[in-house]
Amino acid sequence: MAKRNRITSAMSQTIAESSPLIKSASKFQITEENGEILEVDVSKLEKNPYQPRIDLNIHALNELISSIENNGLLQPIVVTKIDNKYFIVAGHRRVEAYKIIGKKTIKATMLKNIGNKELAILSLTENLMRENLHPIENAISIKHLLDQGIVESQNKLAEYIGLSKGHISKMMTIIKLPISIIEMVKKINYRDINILVLINKLDNEHIMISAFDEVKNMSRGDAEKYLNHTYFSKPMVAKNIFNAKITASKINIEINIKDLDEKIIQMIKSKINEISKELKK
Repeated sequence: MAKRNRITSAMSQTIAESSPLIKSASKFQITEENGEILEVDVSKLEKNPYQPRIDLNIHALNELISSIENNGLLQPIVVTKIDNKYFIVAGHRRVEAYKIIGKKTIKATMLKNIGNKELAILSLTENLMRENLHPIENAISIKHLLDQGIVESQNKLAEYIGLSKGHISKMMTIIKLPISIIEMVKKINYRDINILVLINKLDNEHIMISAFDEVKNMSRGDAEKYLNHTYFSKPMVAKNIFNAKITASKINIEINIKDLDEKIIQMIKSKINEISKELKK
């Protein structure tokens, strides 16, 4: 058995693999007519440029390595050839496992007649069909396709990948959340998109943090009731409370500065009096 390399944190940053938002998307249709099975040199495989870089689950990768070592590769990866280069369409994690194990070639199914646009859409669809990728990462992947003009609109993208237009819109909303919220969401692996969309409607980052902290362990129904009752039934209450706290802080600061000024003035006056008394002697 080939010697297994140690997985380091630096290595984990280079490993990309995805998982699903939906179960209903259809798998790639590989037939004898549009695909062929071949052995590909692992070192010659190019990562899909449209595949998002995501956090690696080291435990899951080690499980995959053990499975390959014990049972072999259960399903070939999927590749396509563009400009004489092999690009991975599906199976980035399997390729990384092969590299760690030390294998030189991997079995692959070739998809023919695939251009850059199709490569991007197939990659995203493959991501959405799995189960572990966080919604934030899927949203980043979707935004990348739109920002790069690979797909012309959210509506067209929804048609291509089999998601509703409303779902795509929600995905674009959650990545507008402040970085502090996104970090909190990913840290505890929070996945309820509907609640995150509601939180994004709040007035400022401080209120968002407070609201998320309150609802993060609630069911969706309870979280929706809490947010609607606390923040949206009386939309100005939370904002006014926050502004009142800020105003009170400013008043305290002004009072402290005023007290400090008076103390300094008294010290100066006292010093002047002492000097005057010395001069009169």
